[in-house]
Amino acid sequence: MNARGLRNRGLAHAGPRRASGDDGFSMIELTVAMLVLGILSMVVVGIVLQSQSMSESNRSRIAAANLAARELDIVREEFSRDSGAPVEVADEGTVTNPHPLAGQAAGQPLTVDGTAYTVRRTSAWNLTGHGDSACEGGSLVNYPTLRVAVRVTWDGMGTVAPVTTVAALAPRKDDKVLGTTGFVAVKVTTSRGLPNPGRTVVVFSTTESRVGITDASGCAVVQVNPGASGTMYSARLSDAGYVDVAGNPEPVQPVGLVERGKLNNNASFAYDAAMSLRLRFVDAAGDLVADSVVDGQPYTLVAAEYAGASGARLLVADDAIVRLDGLWPTQYGAFFGTTAPAGGYATVSPGGPGLPTIDVVVPTP
Repeated sequence: MNARGLRNRGLAHAGPRRASGDDGFSMIELTVAMLVLGILSMVVVGIVLQSQSMSESNRSRIAAANLAARELDIVREEFSRDSGAPVEVADEGTVTNPHPLAGQAAGQPLTVDGTAYTVRRTSAWNLTGHGDSACEGGSLVNYPTLRVAVRVTWDGMGTVAPVTTVAALAPRKDDKVLGTTGFVAVKVTTSRGLPNPGRTVVVFSTTESRVGITDASGCAVVQVNPGASGTMYSARLSDAGYVDVAGNPEPVQPVGLVERGKLNNNASFAYDAAMSLRLRFVDAAGDLVADSVVDGQPYTLVAAEYAGASGARLLVADDAIVRLDGLWPTQYGAFFGTTAPAGGYATVSPGGPGLPTIDVVVPTP
């Protein structure tokens, strides 16, 4: 065999050539590299999306701030239009989207670059007197200002805070705010004695009726026009779904005599969202009785907080399950008949999940 044949034979029996470190990646190295690249890509995409979201939120907040400033500019112009304008602006109370953009309708959201914005404006006289609010102040009105608050929200804002702007507008000395006018301050609290903002207050006499909205301190200040010797006024609350301690949805209180250039803050209400209550008439084992067992039978509902001489009310059942609506939010108890059981009766308090329920035990004949 010649030398060439020997060389070829040697090559034929040679094993596979071992790869060096510079010949490429193994499958494991390639998989790890792809995994790292995927993670980095996800991080980069997340940062880009977050930046885009922040950019959109910033654009929305800027647009909302511009709309709030626009609303205040329009109100300032209306406020100084003539001597009667301050009273007209104050009487508007709370309004939503009152000044549309070009080509849009009043009362509808203002659309900017495809995003709908809601502009809510609240106007109320600021009369502090000698206290923290007009409801705790003195009787003389030195010189009032009108507090105008504008709050702008928009679609898709998520957890972003709304844009809020507040301004105090002072009428001119010759405007029709003092001299022939007076003010009524009405305080409204919740069932827990806390300020109740956003409640509608109507102050009225035999000749006029004006509306105000309670502020953060639960006080509504309403400008009125009493006669030369003063006029008797009353105040009424009228918010759907709310009641006073007596269960009245529209309670009325006398304000008393209101004189020109003076503040009357005699009226105050406890007023809160009404609660509902469910009663189940059951036997001693806790099972629901038949409707026929309780139909037409009396039972007693007892309120922990009440108006009048007693918190007990005698009612008549018509079914084994009774729902009571429009109740003052307080603790309630109930028992069958007119005499409380010697061992006591079940009670329930407002709050918590679901509808408050009391099981009323029906005695066995």
